[in-house]
Amino acid sequence: MIEKEWPGATIMLHKIGSMPKAFQDVWSNQRMLNVVEQIIGPDIAGNPVWNLRTKAPNNDPTVVPWHQDSAYFDDESFSNLIPSAWIPLLDANENNGCMQMVKNAHKAGLIATHQCCAGPTWYVMLDEDEMEKTLKVNLEKDAEICPVPYGGLILFHNLTPHRSLINVSNDVRWSLDLRWQHPDKAWGLWGIKKGVVMRSAKDSNLNIDWDTFNALNRTVESQKYTERKKHVDEFDATITGPWMRKWELVHQNVHTDKMKEELSKTR
Repeated sequence: MIEKEWPGATIMLHKIGSMPKAFQDVWSNQRMLNVVEQIIGPDIAGNPVWNLRTKAPNNDPTVVPWHQDSAYFDDESFSNLIPSAWIPLLDANENNGCMQMVKNAHKAGLIATHQCCAGPTWYVMLDEDEMEKTLKVNLEKDAEICPVPYGGLILFHNLTPHRSLINVSNDVRWSLDLRWQHPDKAWGLWGIKKGVVMRSAKDSNLNIDWDTFNALNRTVESQKYTERKKHVDEFDATITGPWMRKWELVHQNVHTDKMKEELSKTR
């Protein structure tokens, strides 16, 4: 219904740039940070890449193909550990488009060769043959569908290949993905935006600076960076980003056309 009434609505919601307080509270929740601390240590920052996802029924732009999160980051961040949490805002299952993960693939310590862009989207994609060859996995044995009940989450490595399945239910599947890293490491977002420090070993009374973090809309700034323009139409239902110029462009669509159109004007 949401796409029938307003085509492109799921994309516009994906482009939301200012994080609502309820999401801030989840991201910086002390119990959540306690878990993350066990992975990256006592100094914790939120990585600037976060997303609200509205997976409408049978909606191609919300079906995310196989990829590793690091495929979207710049080269300076390739050695960083950036754990992600995928948090469904309702029961997520195979019917409404839950996640599918490839276990043990992160142990290779490699980023496989991706391509851009998948179908009618702005997403990079990882070919299954390339994944098996480079990351030494067997998808028949190692790929697992991961249903998550409301209130749960999946915490995974930025080198773990994963994808979301198509939503064949009658309801929108809402989810949130959040990331953390050490605050002294490269942010991975091509110099476009910094993260937000959430915990410091030296300052137990740290106040999180949400105002500065929310002052920049990461999606809009990515489009400005990629398209080399000063202003972006807030109702534009296309998405572009630096990752589109990082990987081989093997499929054309409205998102890649928009990037090439704007780039051609600057030459």
